[in-house]
Amino acid sequence: MSFAPEFLLSAVTALLVCGVDLFWRSPGSQQAVLYLWPVWIAARTGSLRWTVCMSAAVTVLAMGVWLVRTCAWEPRAWMLVSCWGIVLTVLPLIRAQRQSKESEARLKQMAEQRGEELALVQQQKSTLEMEAEQALRDSEALYHSLVDHLPLAVLRKDRQHRYTFVNRKFLDFSSFSLPKILGHTDYDLFPEELAERYRAGDERVLQTGLPVDEIESYRRGDDERWVQVHKSPVYDASRQIVGTQILVSDVTDRRRAEMSLEASARELEAKNLELKRKGEELEEQAELLEAILNSLADGVVVADENGKFLRWNPAAAGIVGVGAAPVPREEWPEFFGLYHPDGQTPFAQEELPLTRAIRGETVENLEILVRNPHRGEPAVISVNGRPLRYAAGRVRGGVVVFRDVTAARRAAEEIRAKKEDLETLLYVTSHDLREPLRAIQSFSRLVVERYGERLDDKGRDFLHRVVRAGERLDHLLQDVLMLSRIERTVDRSAQVPAQGVVDDVLRQLDTRIRETQGVVTVHGPLPVLRADRRWATQAVYNLVSNALKYTRPGIPPEVEIAPWSGPEGQGLVVRDRGPGVPPEFEERIFQLFQRAVGREIEGTGAGLAIVRRVAERHGGKAWVQPREGGGSEFIMTFAAGGRDA
Repeated sequence: MSFAPEFLLSAVTALLVCGVDLFWRSPGSQQAVLYLWPVWIAARTGSLRWTVCMSAAVTVLAMGVWLVRTCAWEPRAWMLVSCWGIVLTVLPLIRAQRQSKESEARLKQMAEQRGEELALVQQQKSTLEMEAEQALRDSEALYHSLVDHLPLAVLRKDRQHRYTFVNRKFLDFSSFSLPKILGHTDYDLFPEELAERYRAGDERVLQTGLPVDEIESYRRGDDERWVQVHKSPVYDASRQIVGTQILVSDVTDRRRAEMSLEASARELEAKNLELKRKGEELEEQAELLEAILNSLADGVVVADENGKFLRWNPAAAGIVGVGAAPVPREEWPEFFGLYHPDGQTPFAQEELPLTRAIRGETVENLEILVRNPHRGEPAVISVNGRPLRYAAGRVRGGVVVFRDVTAARRAAEEIRAKKEDLETLLYVTSHDLREPLRAIQSFSRLVVERYGERLDDKGRDFLHRVVRAGERLDHLLQDVLMLSRIERTVDRSAQVPAQGVVDDVLRQLDTRIRETQGVVTVHGPLPVLRADRRWATQAVYNLVSNALKYTRPGIPPEVEIAPWSGPEGQGLVVRDRGPGVPPEFEERIFQLFQRAVGREIEGTGAGLAIVRRVAERHGGKAWVQPREGGGSEFIMTFAAGGRDA
């Protein structure tokens, strides 16, 4: 427990007063009054208990000195009365002081509590302010981080149209530096016309408080680009407009997509119109096709992959005797009466041209005999079949085209019979005519040899003319016999090397080549032909012989033999440097006994006719064409089936 200085001072004072009272012997008892001092000092401590204790101590001390000194009682009595009077007097004051101190203590405690609370509040306020500042910094950093990484440019302006913020995207887009932009207006950065347009948009936002959206175009080099500009007001805490915020995004891809979409829409509309037009044309073509099918003399039948008839034109109904009928494929041969040409063997359903076409096969010139109760007489029809395919190539059915060849077949048989009779007659006639011709030649020579001296020059000339005419007629008869043999004896099943044929021909013409001082060049390799070697050799012989015969005056013949391959087949070409063949004779010279030159050059006019007939009998062709640089090229081809050497 701690004591105030007044406590100690009052106790010391009481002892001093007691000492003075005890040892200071003065007349009277004035020193008794001194005892009031410690009481008064004790009273100033504000402690009622200490004051009472001090009063009691002073009373004991004063009474003790009185007893020791036996001095006058009255002064001390008055002193004691004064002492306790002081106690009684100061008692309310002490209580008031005590209450005041207690109140002051409570107030102090409360003040301390309030101070602590205030300090806590202040600390919390500081913490909150720091947190708010940190949150604001974080929010601003987050905003800047977010805005800087946005795929669009972000700008802010105040009411004076000065730039207060731009993000990194705008800096990259505009190529401006940040110090050059912040605090400046559009008039400081852009041309006047562009700045006025930007200012007008900003003023509209500031005045109306409504956002504005615009799409602007600009050029970067040769590239035209578009941006979308969105302007909106910026508000403060009191909802007052303090500026504008602009968002600029590159919409070039979207704009191009829109333009492409618009172009596609226009193109689609044009295509729809074109499709409509083509649809109308298709309808017209369908009507035309229908009219053509209905007017064809050939029968046309179309079926799908299941054998259902899709088209059966009137000619088909007329040829078969009945139109399309819902008959299963298995019953087609019996229902329509389809037989092999012998008229006895029915066609199997799998062998029918339409069935084969549905399977994807191609049928050409297949003859079928039709005999059923729906037509009067049997008919022979020639059928061609093709698969009906989708665009992707998948078979969706089949189509057959056929015609009645009954009359043509009869006519062909008659022609064949007459041709055989004519060939026999020609062969026999040619063969039999050579006997009297040889007799004429022999007797004419005998007359010249035995009786020539008796004749004058004119008579001898007549006899020589008879001999030459006989020889020419003999050559003609030999050529005719050769043609007749070609018609009857060609076997084109063998594989014949063309090089061997050319070698045989050059050996046969070796003497003539030397006599004419000709040069024959063979360009190989020559192909292997499917041909009758004898007749192939004869045809090549005729071509090379003509090349050696028909030359320009004074110029030795130059002949080339080379392979030939083309749409007509494969074969040989014989080139010369002769006078050439006039265009009007290019076809005529291949006819029997037709020539492009006069009688001054030997020949019967049958050589090229034999060449063409040999080619045709082998399924090929023969023709002549001009040679570059002068001369002619005679080409002879054979049917496919050979191979390269």
